[in-house]
Amino acid sequence: MNNIEKLNLAIDELSGSGYFVWDDFVSYEEVGKLVSIANEGNQSGAFKKAGIGKQALFQLDKSIRGDYIQWLDRKNEHKIIHQFLDKVELLKNTLNETCFLGLKDFETHFAIYPENTFYKKHVDRFQQNAHRVISFVLYLNENWQEGHGGELALYLDDKTEIVKPLAGRLLLFRSELEHEVLMSYKRRFSITGWMLDKDMSLTFLP
Repeated sequence: MNNIEKLNLAIDELSGSGYFVWDDFVSYEEVGKLVSIANEGNQSGAFKKAGIGKQALFQLDKSIRGDYIQWLDRKNEHKIIHQFLDKVELLKNTLNETCFLGLKDFETHFAIYPENTFYKKHVDRFQQNAHRVISFVLYLNENWQEGHGGELALYLDDKTEIVKPLAGRLLLFRSELEHEVLMSYKRRFSITGWMLDKDMSLTFLP
């Protein structure tokens, strides 16, 4: 299946079931480069403990989530980061043109889950951050095996879908869907982000 066919399928699945799994969104070679960049950032102190809530409601709570994050944008010096951002931009624009979602921008970050960490059931689109429309996760776990954990559970109306965090796999889903990151027994790498119905430069919006 080529990229155009996958794009069309992604559009259909997001409109129907609300999620789509896109294997090999990036190559295994690209995964290795991205993991190397994440490790460099982690060692240099660029990663910060992730919290919950937004602005005045922001708080750190390891009983809810245990990941560390580093935000990514066009100021990043690595070419491969720009290539990934370009892919997401193209995907956002295609979804917007086809599904009329009102998407205007996106935000994204590296996420590292240390061993024995998780992120309890939650939604990405909530009252204090109502601009998230489509969530996406690019998995960067080389040689992931059953028992390593770190799967994402999507809670749909009629079933629970378990998505394995395989290297190069992109998961797209509607941001109002309940989901959680299950216990990760090995260090877990990803790039997580959200397609927004606002311009990120409009920082005065909640």
